[in-house]
Amino acid sequence: MNLIDFDHNFYGRRSVLEVLKKRVMGLKEGYRQNVALLGSRYIGKTALLQKLMSQMEEPDVYFIYLDLENRDFEYFAIQFTKTLLYNYLKKENLPLHEDLKLLCAEARDHLPRTVFLVQAIEEFTVQGKHLEAYHMILSLPEVMTQETGKSVVLIFDEFEHLGNFDIPEVFTELGKRIMTQKNCLYIVTSSSPQKTESILSEKLSLLFGNFETIYLAPFNFSEAQGAIEHNLEGVKLGMHLRNFIADFTGGHPLYINLLCQELICLSGVYAQQEIYAPIVTQAVENVIFNPWGVISRHFELQINALTAGKSAGLTVKVLGALAQGKHKISDLSENLKLKTSQIGLRINALQESNIVERNGNYYHIKDKLLSYWIKYVHSRRRQVIDLEVGRSRKQFKEEINRALNDFGMVARKDLSVRIADLMHKFDNESFMLCGRRYKLSTFRDIKVLKLRTGAGNYFDAISAESQEGVWLIVLKKDPVHDNDLNGILEEIKKLEPKPTRSVIVSLSGLDENAKVRALQEKLWIWDEDQLNCLMHLFDEPIIVR
Repeated sequence: MNLIDFDHNFYGRRSVLEVLKKRVMGLKEGYRQNVALLGSRYIGKTALLQKLMSQMEEPDVYFIYLDLENRDFEYFAIQFTKTLLYNYLKKENLPLHEDLKLLCAEARDHLPRTVFLVQAIEEFTVQGKHLEAYHMILSLPEVMTQETGKSVVLIFDEFEHLGNFDIPEVFTELGKRIMTQKNCLYIVTSSSPQKTESILSEKLSLLFGNFETIYLAPFNFSEAQGAIEHNLEGVKLGMHLRNFIADFTGGHPLYINLLCQELICLSGVYAQQEIYAPIVTQAVENVIFNPWGVISRHFELQINALTAGKSAGLTVKVLGALAQGKHKISDLSENLKLKTSQIGLRINALQESNIVERNGNYYHIKDKLLSYWIKYVHSRRRQVIDLEVGRSRKQFKEEINRALNDFGMVARKDLSVRIADLMHKFDNESFMLCGRRYKLSTFRDIKVLKLRTGAGNYFDAISAESQEGVWLIVLKKDPVHDNDLNGILEEIKKLEPKPTRSVIVSLSGLDENAKVRALQEKLWIWDEDQLNCLMHLFDEPIIVR
């Protein structure tokens, strides 16, 4: 098998891709819904947009794609005008050129107003009159739609970098143009969700409701498993190792792809038809421990960017403490012997950089593998002098083997035991799980039991006492159907004392009727994604079905 190429590299995201396609088709039918695609760096936003453009060869839609990250205004002006003319000529089967003057000459007879504006933009840009050039650039798509009778989809990758052009009211002016350009669809992306949400709500306030916001997250567990299988097509990998990689990478598409590439290489080097644990260990060492390993180097560059300036040392310490499991400001303050105000400033900066996220009073490094690397590679390199050649490498390999074995032991535990262990960690905190807030009490006397319904079916359950009363958690790996729910509700009514809170944990979810009924009965419903969100909050391995 060859190394993963671009097209093979794309996996999943079908629902988001379909939404984007629907928005493009809606534009053709006179309905416009702009889209803001937000998510961490390297989560797959650009790949998704490239897939959209490659699959939508619409004769009456022009795609204009611009990557704005670390670009200046001159780049923006020349790429905008060249891309627009190039795409027009390509769709009309006219001769193509790379040079802007040649593109103008080729398109002049077909798009006289558009070409006139392009040439004016070039002249103003050369003269340093960026404000005038910017205003003309923003009017260019509408002029082109008027001349061609076709629509334009403008894609601004890392859209927030427009603010670096030193142009007054750069976003406000863009907002004014978007309001009037009915034949232009804007798709913007950002790796800084907080910053972009602020721009949308403050600078583009009149348009905020006109931007559909889509958050691109790492793959969930089942998606990550599928991505691994997709990337290792033709190479055998056991279920346990596939589950471990899905958990270890945190479902991040980039890390899955890079680790799979390394596994493919090593399976070829060792002439193995099936990948076993030693090869997985070696692959992890190569890409994560080795200073020049591709993921290790990626993390090193991230840390260097975060720790530039006077507060570099403190930022590194805060990241190290977070990776060690110190998740509250008070715990970080005590661990680092610093004032909470000092910790708060660094945490806020890391949140703005989209490295750390908050859930309730808990702060986490969003990227699970980055957190692992900080804990077992970066922090140790800063603190430990390797007096014996290869000692650190040997320790890291031992750590990976231990992580593999521990994951296997935890995965074999019964679901009820996993949930009971998790409940021991709750401390009267509130958390957001998949968009809904839950208050999780401090529990005592947690018991695993069997619940028998009138129909003779058995369910695993957990009873736990809190200050508010008894909680009952009913557990089921398979889907919960209407009949199952009826039996559960009957048994809940018989219990003495009556539970103050009942929760249904179903890894496969509830069918629609059962879900509606459960919500009517004020039962909480936790599925696989919500459970694994809790597992992540408390630094536990994910639930494996």
